[in-house]
Amino acid sequence: VSSLAWSVEALVLAMALMLSRRALGKVIELPQFTKSRFARRWNMVDEDRLKWYNWNLACIGLTAVPLLWMYTVNYKTSEETQILIRTLNPTGTEKIRYDLKLYGS
Repeated sequence: VSSLAWSVEALVLAMALMLSRRALGKVIELPQFTKSRFARRWNMVDEDRLKWYNWNLACIGLTAVPLLWMYTVNYKTSEETQILIRTLNPTGTEKIRYDLKLYGS
């Protein structure tokens, strides 16, 4: 049993030596450490943050388009509305009352 354990140990050491010889040919790049606390490396968190800001800007823009349209649109039901109001109430002293039953009230 001891010779079997010795051969397993020798095999493990031989494999480790073979793997270390392969690793010698590879160049391991050193990480770039920051020079000061204000200099940061670009990483995925920054990229995700940039995507988040861009999506927020796009959503604000898409929300603003209908709001701006509603602000500038003419809400008159027809072009004759002002003519009818001037005809019914030329001095502007009377209050025009609407039939609330027409609006479902």
